Amino acid sequence: MSIARRSLRASLHKALSKIPDDQLSEEERQLKKSNSTLPGITLLQLIYQQKAYEGDAKDHEFSGTSMREHWTSGHEDTTRSLKRRDWIKMPENGMGIVIHDVHRETE
Repeated sequence: MSIARRSLRASLHKALSKIPDDQLSEEERQLKKSNSTLPGITLLQLIYQQKAYEGDAKDHEFSGTSMREHWTSGHEDTTRSLKRRDWIKMPENGMGIVIHDVHRETE
């Protein structure tokens, strides 16, 4: 299920929850029920952090040195992200989508 579709289903459930059950049609009650247990989603973002000296050339500069720097940076970010065991746990029920970014959160 795409994130957009999941968000739409969560919004539908939230809207239907504001209406008393006795005022919902059978179809609406079924929609509410089927969208009440959406799975949680955890995203670990790995976004390359540009070095101060790179400038605009980073998009088309593919020298061996540049590529090794990018790969090393990606490896370090992945290692740091996976060390955060709390990030690997499934989100608590009702949390929806949880996004973690090693560059935005403290360890």
